Amino acid sequence: MDKKVKIIAPICIAFAILYIIIASKPLSPEIQFLPVWTIDLEAYTKGEGAEVLSEDFKNAVSFKLGQNLGYFTPEGKILSYITFPYKATISDNSYTLYGTSSQEMEINSPSGSEIGKISVTGFPYFTEDRKFIFLPGGSAFSKLNSDGSVAWTYEGFTPLTAFSSSKTGIVTGYADGSVIAFDNEGNIAQQYQPGGSSYEVILGAAISESSKYIATLSGQGGQRFVISKKTDASYGSHTSIVFYKSMTEELNRQVLIKFTKDEKKVFYNSASGIGIVNTRNFKNTEIPIKGRILSILESGCDNEIFILSKEGKTYTVSTIESFDAFAGSFSFDAESACIAVKDDSLFVGRDGKISRIDIIHR
Repeated sequence: MDKKVKIIAPICIAFAILYIIIASKPLSPEIQFLPVWTIDLEAYTKGEGAEVLSEDFKNAVSFKLGQNLGYFTPEGKILSYITFPYKATISDNSYTLYGTSSQEMEINSPSGSEIGKISVTGFPYFTEDRKFIFLPGGSAFSKLNSDGSVAWTYEGFTPLTAFSSSKTGIVTGYADGSVIAFDNEGNIAQQYQPGGSSYEVILGAAISESSKYIATLSGQGGQRFVISKKTDASYGSHTSIVFYKSMTEELNRQVLIKFTKDEKKVFYNSASGIGIVNTRNFKNTEIPIKGRILSILESGCDNEIFILSKEGKTYTVSTIESFDAFAGSFSFDAESACIAVKDDSLFVGRDGKISRIDIIHR
């Protein structure tokens, strides 16, 4: 009996010491979604909104839900709420409403004042402070000046199937599998074909902030995700493939691809969810997310990515931390939804309501 006590006692002491050591280590922070406010857009239409001041528009956040769009402040004040009958495009700086054959389209500021006019027929697209219009026929587009006038136009020979822009350039993908990148003046900076597929259509494309990298998802029958890198030499620019991944399960629709602002990671929609490639070591990570990815946004403060996806009528908002680790998600049913990010706050639109959700680490 004494021997058993003598043996058990040291073991208990050892476990106690081990527990104290483990317990004293800081726990990894847990992510929490903290609701801050929810605003009812219908209340604004009934005149129940707070008084709107001119300075409110300096930090306006845009939204588009179904056939409605407008702006609000991070504090929860609705600045405008507009119902449009046909189509519209909006950014935090401006918006325009248009029909299928509009000859002229007004460009409006968040306050609603006219700041420009588009005088060509097509389908406008606004993102951040950049404006474009896709021309009838499906193979040409124009870059617009801030007032809506045409800066330059490129006319392709095959249908345009992918498009993306950054502050330094534009990338386009086509039905014949070709990829063309432009600088902001309309000069062709890169032109190549990722190849490797039986049918070489470009389903998605993205260009990094400096235009150094281009990422594409292309092909049917041997679908591949490819990253190319632009290098400058004495004889001119050269494009080289620095990463590719053959997809075991293929998609047959257009997909979303996005680089982080520091160009260290690129995100792409795969059949199983979200794929993430580190452009420093070209490590590929895949995180299961159900449905089609509609939006990929980067937090302004922390290394967080917010992803909006949809499967049926169910929308899911997922959070990726450190750019490649799944941190959490929540889902809801809705007819329409959108997300926006300002600093460390996430804004989620759902039918007739918008909510602010702060991300807390504890």
